[in-house]
Amino acid sequence: MNGFVVVSGLPACGKSTVARALATSLELPLLDKDLFLEASFETTPVLEAQMRRELSLRADGEFQEQASGAAGAVLASWWRHPHSLANSGTSIGWLASLPGIHVEVHCNCSPAVAVERFVSRKRHPGHLDSRWSKPELLTSFEQQASLGPLGFGCVIEVDTESAPDLAALARTINQIFTQHNDWGM
Repeated sequence: MNGFVVVSGLPACGKSTVARALATSLELPLLDKDLFLEASFETTPVLEAQMRRELSLRADGEFQEQASGAAGAVLASWWRHPHSLANSGTSIGWLASLPGIHVEVHCNCSPAVAVERFVSRKRHPGHLDSRWSKPELLTSFEQQASLGPLGFGCVIEVDTESAPDLAALARTINQIFTQHNDWGM
């Protein structure tokens, strides 16, 4: 059975944590766009935003290629919402072409909490996270949060301000996969 789980939500809302747990519970490969991007940071020093953007686009291509070649996976990224005017995030146009059952797990976290997590997390310096001020991040995150889920397949919204029940979430996704499989989808 083919099945893809797309984990969406604001930066620093807990997508990677949720995605790792789901991949383990659902016994699906985890494809996290940041892992592709950070691998490129190891071979190409990032000194300015344009270089980082080029590496990000290259990582998007590798991410898409790996996902398109899989029978199923948990996919995590900062996705470009179809209604967003911002030019950041992984494009979602290709997701619909993935085979099998599609589930979106949308991680909900207030923009203020996401900003605090964003500025306090320690990531590879190639991300250039320090280029934004807290007020800039808050404005951006508020705009993006107002757009809601991507609308990819069956959407499940999860509150990630506190620790979600990831075992229950995995059971729900398994039920969706099983139901769709029983329907011959």
